[in-house]
Order: sequence, then structure tokens, then C-alpha cells
Amino acid sequence: MTPLITKDDLDNYKYVADSVKNSTVWPQFVSEAQMFEVKIWLGDALLNELIGQAETSPTSFTDLNKTLLNGGSYVYQTKTYLFQGLKAAIIYYAFARFTSRQPYNYTAAGITVKDSDFSTPASDKSVQRLSTEAFLTASAIRDEVLLYLRRNSSSYPLFRCSGGGGRPRTFTVIGD
Repeated sequence: MTPLITKDDLDNYKYVADSVKNSTVWPQFVSEAQMFEVKIWLGDALLNELIGQAETSPTSFTDLNKTLLNGGSYVYQTKTYLFQGLKAAIIYYAFARFTSRQPYNYTAAGITVKDSDFSTPASDKSVQRLSTEAFLTASAIRDEVLLYLRRNSSSYPLFRCSGGGGRPRTFTVIGD
């Protein structure tokens, strides 16, 4: 799946060190966020349209889809509203995934955590807190995007308002 955002887009929201590993794994987390968090509330048809336009070229987005992606202001019933846009939601969903998995390296010898005299791995609790914070931010932005789409539904015929943002996924951690 073509990612709708890049590592450069992430840099506008969060600081993540420039490294080969971060640049390499970022598109994976974006694709997962698009498929598992965004598709459920945006819908297949509208997501496919956006991805199709992204695959053609970055300049092929319609003006409406540029607004959907980048956010901005819009008028509804004579009042002006602001929203952050779909890119921001994807960034925070992907960042939540990235944060929760980044401390771990998958090697031929098993899963390792980076550790040396100059670094100390963050605690699992700290990593989970950062991941949860990013996920909650993404969910708040999702609500803004959904409100924008509902208020402008006649301009987005591929959007089918399903009435919700999907159920949050819960995980149970066993052991310590």
C-alpha cells in the first residue's frame, strides 16, 4: 500500500532521529495505520481514491482531497471551523505504532533491546504511555476529520458515514 505520508511529514509533528532504520521502517507503520486504524472509519472507497492519486503523483490530488489531507479551515452554516487533516491523524496513529515497537530489534538471535554504556532503554511503562498519548491524539484528530467529512458529505461522495470511528483495540499484557 502506498503511504500517504512520509518521514518528512512526521518531522513536522514529532522529532525522530534521522537514521537508516527509522527511514526504512516508517513506511511500514504508515501502511499499517492506514489499513488498521484509518480504513475502518474513512472507508475503502475514499482511501483507495487518495492512494490512487498519491500513486499517480503528489500533485495529482484534487483540491478537496488536498484539504482533507492537509486540513485547514472550512465554512459550515456561516461559521468557520479549523481541522488538522487526515495526514495528521495518520502520523499520530503511525507514531503510536512506531513508538511501541521501536525499542526492539529483531535479529537472527532473537529480539533485542538496544543497550550500551551511553544509552538506557526506556521502561515498557514509559513507552506504552508515549504510544497511548499518540493514539489518543490521533483519535481526537480523527474526530475532527470525521466532522469535516460529515459536514461536507456532498463534496465527498465516496465517504460513507458509518457513524463512528471504530472500536479501540485493547491488549492484555500478561506477566511483567
